[in-house]
Amino acid sequence: MKKQAKRKPAAVGANALKRKKMSGVRRNRAPAAAGRTRPRTVSRPPVDHRLALVVEKYEAAVRLLQQQKFEKAKVLFEKVMATAPPELLDRARVHLNTCRQRLERHAAPIRTPEDHYNMAVALINSGNLEDAEQHLNRTLKLTPRADHAYYALAAVQSLKGDVENALDNLKTAIDLQPRNRYLARNDRDFTALTEDPRFAELAYPEKNGN
Repeated sequence: MKKQAKRKPAAVGANALKRKKMSGVRRNRAPAAAGRTRPRTVSRPPVDHRLALVVEKYEAAVRLLQQQKFEKAKVLFEKVMATAPPELLDRARVHLNTCRQRLERHAAPIRTPEDHYNMAVALINSGNLEDAEQHLNRTLKLTPRADHAYYALAAVQSLKGDVENALDNLKTAIDLQPRNRYLARNDRDFTALTEDPRFAELAYPEKNGN
């Protein structure tokens, strides 16, 4: 029998060889980021918007106070106190104390000098200068020598631009209690008076040799 000649293996092309080699090689892949999730974004109102909401609550509470709805005003002022900025916090605290005092007295009508004065302070802080002036005049009618009421009345009149009456009442407040002149020096409520030389005479008598 004739021996069959052994067949030589077919020549492997360069490309085929390359594919064969690559088939046994694991390609490195970048591992997937485990547990990577996008942070949730919490939508919060802008700071200015939050402040506007607080101011709106504050003004609503002041209106309730003026209407002598002390219980409702008290609840709203307490909410304002929880988030109020520093410039609003002191005013809200004064009003809240007024509400508590009125509730302790069973919401009786405003009669005493202290009642009228506290209401005047609340009205000044809310910008209601006309009604504040009326309550201060009632305070002085009941207590004619109340220096703090004269001082507050002078401040209200200064804010209204009533320079003459403001100077007269400030002078009375200082005559009754000299320390009021030191308060007036740094009180922005008297800005309308600072250009008047009579204010300097009242607040800074040492500069005039008095």
